[in-house]
Amino acid sequence: MAKPDINDMIEHSEPYFERVATGKVIELFDTQFLYEVHKVVEKGRERIPVDKTSTRLCMFDEKWSKI
Repeated sequence: MAKPDINDMIEHSEPYFERVATGKVIELFDTQFLYEVHKVVEKGRERIPVDKTSTRLCMFDEKWSKI
């Protein structure tokens, strides 16, 4: 199971919700990581958080990739 590094830029895909989020990894845990959201595309609509304080968790075994 691949793991990102702190400060890596990642793309996190959630096909069930028709959502793809991109952001920067800010913390690593045993089975998941926390990233700061820079952009979200959900059902074809792009959203960019204004204040960069939006964070999300991603499990290492979910669909994600370094960008």
